[in-house]
Amino acid sequence: MTTASLTSSKLTIKVAELSRLPVIHVSIPVLDEESLLYRTLECLENQSYSDIKVYICVNQPDEWWQDPEKRSICLRNQKSLATLNRGLPFDHVIIDRSSPGYGWKGKHHGVGWARKTIMDTIDRHASSEDIIVSLDADTVFDKDYLLSVAISFINHPDFIAMSVPYFHRLTDDPNLNRIILRYEIYMRYYLLNMMRIGSPYAFTAMGSAIALRLKAYRAIGGITPKKSG
Repeated sequence: MTTASLTSSKLTIKVAELSRLPVIHVSIPVLDEESLLYRTLECLENQSYSDIKVYICVNQPDEWWQDPEKRSICLRNQKSLATLNRGLPFDHVIIDRSSPGYGWKGKHHGVGWARKTIMDTIDRHASSEDIIVSLDADTVFDKDYLLSVAISFINHPDFIAMSVPYFHRLTDDPNLNRIILRYEIYMRYYLLNMMRIGSPYAFTAMGSAIALRLKAYRAIGGITPKKSG
């Protein structure tokens, strides 16, 4: 479970600039995460920043419906869709890439394609001054998270995107915690050494902790998903 955060010091802004706060479009891919999604939705419901629209893509390869080992995931995705379609307490769009005939086909599948599908949907409806905030279905954050993202962009008009600070929460399972901490150490070690050699790519591309201006997304012609290593 990823926790994204920005410190309260980022909330300083001139009152005169408050009228310029943009719409925040929240992107959430979902695959077999019904039990985790509730907490993320609760975090969104409790946000102090109200001008948001949430896009949720429930997804999986279409061929999984014919795979006995994967069919249970498909059925749980259907439960997620049913829950979401009963309504949410904020403006939202549900994208179904899970029901039979609607899932991913061929090589184009995975969380990268879910993010692209959501962001392309946002691109068709949003203003160039709006912001996309990318989350995962198990990301948790405090009530001022989206406000802090918006204000950070306003205070830094030259920013086109942000890699938001994050950490993975530990569990009650010592073995799982060792795996989580090993991953965390690897991510931090990699970033520190990218900074040490002066690389322009010294940031963590964590899909659950990215924010970007929509005009930047348009300027590069969208994203092309790549399988992670």
